[in-house]
Amino acid sequence: MRPRLPLHLLCLLAPLLAEPALAQQVVEARDGATVLARVSRQEVTRIAFERSRVRRVTGNANEFVLEKDDERGQVFIRPADPQSTKPINLFVSSDRGTVSLLLQPVDVPGDSIVIREPRATGDAPPRLEASSRHVRTLKNLLVALADDSLPEDMEVREPGRDIALWSGTRLTLERVLLGAHVVAEKYRLANTGAAALTLHEPDLHKRGVMAVSVERASLQPREATPVFVIRERRSDD
Repeated sequence: MRPRLPLHLLCLLAPLLAEPALAQQVVEARDGATVLARVSRQEVTRIAFERSRVRRVTGNANEFVLEKDDERGQVFIRPADPQSTKPINLFVSSDRGTVSLLLQPVDVPGDSIVIREPRATGDAPPRLEASSRHVRTLKNLLVALADDSLPEDMEVREPGRDIALWSGTRLTLERVLLGAHVVAEKYRLANTGAAALTLHEPDLHKRGVMAVSVERASLQPREATPVFVIRERRSDD
């Protein structure tokens, strides 16, 4: 039997580590919120609205390659650099409004992202300015964790604490950045066993998690990968 991640870690990784067999991600668009999803590093990912047409895509053109399908009202994207794990921010517009997407490149086959907009009529348009600030915060924290930089306005802790998993694996909390409202955590997940380790996504969700970034979804024996988690700060942090 191949090792599987325990429930609490799967809850954290679920938004961005779907199995290749799951060919479609359905994401809920919410006013003023940033929606997290995954994209393939090397293959194209389809983006479409469930009941609308894609009218415009805005983002840093140096980070992705875009192909339009005007006939069907959908687009296809892939990262410009297939080796990059840097999250890609897009604003995708339909006839009803604009959705902010934060896309994490991972080693999975190409699939689809279907955006489900609210059914109620008369909704206010998304607050793009607030969404943009939120996305910049997430991206800056992910970069700080990956580069081991120390933000001046955040408290830094380095617990070096191992979190008990199953035999043949080790999860270590290496660094914690504490802000007024958010916490950024850097973990190291190592496969110390003799069998390959594959991360699976169950149909789970953990409240308070804002973003997750993991470099590798599968590990051979003696391999390890960093795992970055950004979440809302709790009263006991």
